[in-house]
Amino acid sequence: MDKLLEQRRKGYLAYFKDGVADGLMYGERDETKTFSTYYKQGYDYGLTLYEQQNNQPNEVIYKTWEQRNGRKI
Repeated sequence: MDKLLEQRRKGYLAYFKDGVADGLMYGERDETKTFSTYYKQGYDYGLTLYEQQNNQPNEVIYKTWEQRNGRKI
């Protein structure tokens, strides 16, 4: 029972980490992972970290992403 819970947590954490990396380093979502709430939370956190590093408000980052991808987040 504990192993199953541990495996699930590793999966959740992996999606969160991927989201953070995509938001912080690439600024683009991986559409194959957007079904995961953990990925979305990680992505939002990554964008927040990016904003703090570059002193850009999220609105600017979102607008840039929308212009580059031709659709809203």
